[in-house]
Amino acid sequence: MEPVALGIVLRVEVRGWTGPAPHLPHEPMRIDEGREDLRTFIYDFSPKDPTLSVPDACLRIASKLERVLAPERTPFTEPHHAARCTLEFGVLADRERESFSYSWPLEFLGVLADAGIELNVSHYLPTDNEEDGEA
Repeated sequence: MEPVALGIVLRVEVRGWTGPAPHLPHEPMRIDEGREDLRTFIYDFSPKDPTLSVPDACLRIASKLERVLAPERTPFTEPHHAARCTLEFGVLADRERESFSYSWPLEFLGVLADAGIELNVSHYLPTDNEEDGEA
């Protein structure tokens, strides 16, 4: 099994945001309220195709992120909002393989860098029982 994109979530932390949550391009799936006027908007960017390879998912996500968070388009332009963006990327890979690999397309990395988005990656290596639904 080639490593596939299991789930992709964008977390945007802001301070002092008083209006409704921005649509990026949809409304957030969840909003967390924190201390000191901190709000975290959580957006689901997971691919609909459960077999989408990591590089293919990256290219699809890059175009979406570029449309909504490029420096000239981001709704988080006010300095007092102090936005911190993190893309949480889940990768499903085959535990039975001795090793696995995938590549991050340059276009994807460029969009993340231009928009100031951090990348966190979690790898999920299911056991035989988990793959069969017996977990």
